[in-house]
Amino acid sequence: MSTLEDVVAANNYFTAELAEKMSSDENIVMSPLSMLTALALVCLAAKGRTENQMKKVLHFESCSDIHSGFKELLSTITESEEYILNIDSTLFVEETFQISEEFINVSKIYYNSKPEIVDFKSNPRGAWEYIVNYLKGKTEGTFQTFPDNSINNDTKLIVINTAYLSANWTQSFPWVKTENESFTLSTNETVYTQLMCVEGSFNIREIKDEMLSIIELPYGKNKNLRMYVILPDTYDGIEKIKQNISYEQLEDWTNPDKMKNLFTEVYLPYFKIDSSYSIKNVLRQMGMTDVFSGTKSNLSEISQDNLHISDIINLVTMEADEDGTEESTNAEDHLGFLALRLPQISFKANHPFIFTIRDMLSKCVLFYGLFQKP
Repeated sequence: MSTLEDVVAANNYFTAELAEKMSSDENIVMSPLSMLTALALVCLAAKGRTENQMKKVLHFESCSDIHSGFKELLSTITESEEYILNIDSTLFVEETFQISEEFINVSKIYYNSKPEIVDFKSNPRGAWEYIVNYLKGKTEGTFQTFPDNSINNDTKLIVINTAYLSANWTQSFPWVKTENESFTLSTNETVYTQLMCVEGSFNIREIKDEMLSIIELPYGKNKNLRMYVILPDTYDGIEKIKQNISYEQLEDWTNPDKMKNLFTEVYLPYFKIDSSYSIKNVLRQMGMTDVFSGTKSNLSEISQDNLHISDIINLVTMEADEDGTEESTNAEDHLGFLALRLPQISFKANHPFIFTIRDMLSKCVLFYGLFQKP
């Protein structure tokens, strides 16, 4: 495989492993790619056992040139006229550490990132406020804050990665068809929420043995970006899906070649998820332990001092409305007179479901989410 394909494979394996270990009763969306990009940035500085653990957990062992691969991938997926995708990774380092000039230069070349120096030791609150303001400026106000309990006087290095997507559906959901309808939670409790509705030709698949259905919702005219909604047949089937998730399963479920193009009536809840997710404990469970240890971490390419990661936080905002992932007034309606036809099948996401967003040119999974309640 090429270096780019190696990085994409590493990302998609990492996505499935994170999905399996995610534990939350809330709605959550994460960008495995932005997490992996941030960890690859840290990997620039890792040596010895720290580097070996990271490469094993992140599936970098077979990558001949990790950092060139990430540079190529990020350039490929973020340069589009049909959508806006911003992925950013920043290291916030305690000011008492002397950072290597070589690391600063190399991180800029491959990841367009520069370490930020903050005063965790004597002013943790001020450091938190600095990071919040940095994020606001970097993301045009998309990310307003992150948990202040991630920072204290002992914090040495915080890794924050952000992902933001703005895109319009290929077939927008007519706002006049959005109605207040019932949504059944996994506890069998019924609530009411706004369900959007559209009729059109979509790739769809029903897997009776696994009691789930998958629909493909493309973005833009080129359809290079696509959301896959994985819906269990029953209101409480989400746990079974989560338990069975693997790289092979995700690849199979979202394989367009195994879908049928049918005229479908699609119901999808309007949702907006602001997610702040720490993956420190998950990475420890996966075997990446030394980089978080004050006595075992070897990040000597950043600093010769005893530097270790205090936390890794992924910030993602995801919105699904009638036009797409962010409210827009210029989405083109492609329905025409299709509404005169009777749907061959109905796909109604009125109970918990999983969704992924994938770039079809690189085959890279960009986002993974779990919608459990309105």
